[in-house]
Amino acid sequence: MRDELEMQLQNDFPFMWQKHEEGQNLYRRWGCECSGGWYGIIHDACQAIADAYAEAGISVDFVPAQIKEKFGTLRFYYGYEDAPCGIAAFDNMTDGTSIRFSPEGENEDEEIKELRAKVRQIIRAAEQRSKYTCEICGSEEGKIRNDGEHGIYRIQTLCDECHRKRIEHVQEQRERRRHMSIDERLAAIKEAMQ
Repeated sequence: MRDELEMQLQNDFPFMWQKHEEGQNLYRRWGCECSGGWYGIIHDACQAIADAYAEAGISVDFVPAQIKEKFGTLRFYYGYEDAPCGIAAFDNMTDGTSIRFSPEGENEDEEIKELRAKVRQIIRAAEQRSKYTCEICGSEEGKIRNDGEHGIYRIQTLCDECHRKRIEHVQEQRERRRHMSIDERLAAIKEAMQ
């Protein structure tokens, strides 16, 4: 995701602040590991989480652990200050289903349990929304694309236009490489590795 979008999330939601430090929390270290087309989904989810805490009158203890694209859809892993969960999920590559372990604190009262159930619903709704939202441009006309027949082995949710551009880009790169000499290819590989 572009830096300005990451900064906007951090400015709007203090619980989304990134520290860019070593450690197990991948979100704090790397930020959102997806393209900017999903910014609206993530922002809306964060706003709904902030609103749920405000409505409950509880200070925010939500801790994002990792936000990324996986198998073409958004994955938003999280925990709480008293219940770090990190990345606790099993994802099925064939149908995209995800089994999650929900973080639970030792001393949760009913109000906290209810709030955390609401947060879980917010996160799940955001992940579901990513199944039809283009990861590149944010169009809600996206479809999960598996372009292995074109030599693209990254599953991604894309609208028709972004999908067409991705295929064209790969075809242009292949054509360009096809006309390169061996020395030019080696130089390009060497440059890419630096």
